[in-house]
Amino acid sequence: MTMWKNNLQKASYKNVAFDVISISDKNEKALVRHGRPFANGTDIEDLGTQGRQCQVAAVYFGAGFDTQLSQLLAVLEEPGAGTLVHPVLGLLQNMIAASWSFRTEADSVNYVALDITFFEAKESAPIFLFENQWLAKLEQIQNTLEKYTQQLLGYSEMLLSVREGISSLWGSTNGVFAALCGVAGSVRRFFDLDPIKYLTSKTFSSASYSQDVSRLIHSVATMVTTGLANDTQFATGSLSTRQTFDSVSNRVDGLNKLPDNILYSQDRQETEEEAINHVQKIANIQMQPIAQILQLLSLGALMQNTVTMIEANSDIVTANELLYINNNLRLRIQKLIDMLRETYDYADNVKSINAANIYTQTTIMIQLLANMAAQFNDYALAVINQKPPMRTRKADINGTIHQLAYLLYRDIERANELMRLNPHLCHPSFIQRNEWINYYVK
Repeated sequence: MTMWKNNLQKASYKNVAFDVISISDKNEKALVRHGRPFANGTDIEDLGTQGRQCQVAAVYFGAGFDTQLSQLLAVLEEPGAGTLVHPVLGLLQNMIAASWSFRTEADSVNYVALDITFFEAKESAPIFLFENQWLAKLEQIQNTLEKYTQQLLGYSEMLLSVREGISSLWGSTNGVFAALCGVAGSVRRFFDLDPIKYLTSKTFSSASYSQDVSRLIHSVATMVTTGLANDTQFATGSLSTRQTFDSVSNRVDGLNKLPDNILYSQDRQETEEEAINHVQKIANIQMQPIAQILQLLSLGALMQNTVTMIEANSDIVTANELLYINNNLRLRIQKLIDMLRETYDYADNVKSINAANIYTQTTIMIQLLANMAAQFNDYALAVINQKPPMRTRKADINGTIHQLAYLLYRDIERANELMRLNPHLCHPSFIQRNEWINYYVK
């Protein structure tokens, strides 16, 4: 008998992993049969599937089996559906733990077996549809961004975790810690933040490594959020929505270059402040996880500020601006999804002991990023749909944008609106007859 292929995935539910002895999957079609007298066979109407049902036989064994069991029971008792990582099928969304039981035996030392039944749930449709659907979309994407931030912090700590003072992925923990301190200090200087308020460096200690890494990551996350929020607020007053987004996204691009700048500037003479954050020579492999964490943090902050900016400018933002912002964010998200997949491939290739955990974490992060992209797209469409229908026609006169506003709306105060809808106009005071004009029907 040949061995199982090595592409089986580590099973988990709501980010709590477990080992699987066996798994049984079941699904059924909802069928309506229409029979007629004196006719062979029946007419069958297919109403779709009733939803997947998974029966899992899971086990925990070893010294920490009781702690792992308690963690799994806690998430099984949580209300609502969650993500089930199936050993064969992979990621299964909206799975509800319907029933479970566990048993221990005296002859099986440090061993517990569980039987769990999962049902696939369908997202419920809203009973009431409100006129301002974009507010519901806004709340949805904000909730997802909060989940993304919490999951990212956990993923970051897992990515930098060590065993016996050595990382199975990145090598020397001293080098990884130096890279994290260097990036933290560079982020603070990039946004010109208070050096006393934010933690940017620590003396390396293998005993307190995990706690120090957690504190530094939270500090970097706070600095990125605060710095980009300040940049957005500074640009909002005088620039259009697209110009503000471009300004903030350019800052994000500059922020994401900081790890490379640290690597390239290691050989030059550093100032005393910079030297505090660079305790030793940093290898490229040790900077990779820090750079990835920084990019994930900056994307979350960029998306949060963009959503807030669109909410504030919902009355004046145009469809073209929303489509431009949406496409830009989707490209950034796809780049990060590819990066997360490369991280798991690297962990699998080097046979890391954390490969299974990294797969689970990266899979959840990828799904959150995909959800953010889809929800932002829905949010942008909802904002667009709040506006009156748009039409295009040729200008009937040679004149100014104010004359055209009076001709179309009988209101010269809407001239600024026409200027936003028609960025192709060379000069608002010299509009020629038969030039194409975008305008709202009311």
